Amino acid sequence: MRLRFFFFLIIIYVIAAFGWLTYSLVTFSHNEYTLKDQILKAGMQACVLRVIEMGKNDEFATANAEVYHLRQIELNVDPDKLNRFLKSYNYGSYQAKFGVQGDLKTIDLVVAAEKTQEIKSELDSKVRLYMFEAVLLTILVGAGIYGVYSSVQMIYNLNKQQNNFLLSVTHELKTPIAAMKLMLQTIRHRNLPDEKRNELMDKAIENSDRLNELTENMLTAMQIENDRYMYARDLFSVSDMMHSAEEHYRNQIPISAEIEENLEMVGDRFILRISLNNLIENAIKYSGNQPIHIRLFAQKDKAVIEVCDEGPGVPESERKKIFKRFYRVEDEEIRDTKGTGLGLFIVKQSVEKHKGNVSVRPNSPKGSIFRIELPLVKNE
Repeated sequence: MRLRFFFFLIIIYVIAAFGWLTYSLVTFSHNEYTLKDQILKAGMQACVLRVIEMGKNDEFATANAEVYHLRQIELNVDPDKLNRFLKSYNYGSYQAKFGVQGDLKTIDLVVAAEKTQEIKSELDSKVRLYMFEAVLLTILVGAGIYGVYSSVQMIYNLNKQQNNFLLSVTHELKTPIAAMKLMLQTIRHRNLPDEKRNELMDKAIENSDRLNELTENMLTAMQIENDRYMYARDLFSVSDMMHSAEEHYRNQIPISAEIEENLEMVGDRFILRISLNNLIENAIKYSGNQPIHIRLFAQKDKAVIEVCDEGPGVPESERKKIFKRFYRVEDEEIRDTKGTGLGLFIVKQSVEKHKGNVSVRPNSPKGSIFRIELPLVKNE
């Protein structure tokens, strides 16, 4: 929250700074326009004096000259010769207007309309340029600030996720280790019936398997992240892999299966088995004691695996994020469950390496359906 407020203040400051700069430049341009206009008007007085002086010396007199009055001074002037002089004087800044007042022909010198329009066009061009520069710089600086904010936010979120990961891993490691230690100490220090001893040994083995799967997940995720995992290219039965998973989890939760037989593919059975186990374990964690359902069927040239649960489901806004490394859903009801945030990351990376696709959609009436599509071996 503080970070957002800080960047918001920076953006407001940048907008205000560029706004003030643009306002100052536009004001300066208007002052410059006013000054040039005043200079032209002041120069017009000099032009009038120059014309009067030349008129008195008959420099505008020709055979076609007529008597005109300029500032109540009588001059013998040929209009064409006067106009030629005015076009050459001060870059054509002034022009003569000939008129009649009663019986008198008059001359009035004014600033040329073309000169006024030229100065006005120059002012408009400068204003447009300053506005464009202000908008462009604001966009560029805003984009830069947003990029910095996004980078800082990403680093913050990644750091937060890594901290959550460390806390989760610590808990996930300590729980099976403490359970195994307690069971082994019980077996060692107490005289137990064989049936109870075997039960404790089975639970200890189960916890060791859980610990082994956790370390496999972490090591595999690290190798995938660093592009060091070497994917095998072996022919294996996807149907047999699904049957093995069903048998492994049958004692933990009610699980039903629809498995099409004789579906084979080429790939890394180990990493795909881990991916399937991760989906099933997620379904077990989030569905409580509700039954889960797994399916395997062929669709065109692909093997489709679906893991269905009746848990709280995945919000639509989270469906793309859950496959990121260390990511945990922000829903408190879901986030309190155990997990490291690596399972679905491994699923997505491994499936895509096999040129497959993974997706999630709502189950009916509640829960989620995770779907994996993998290329099958093409039968000749």
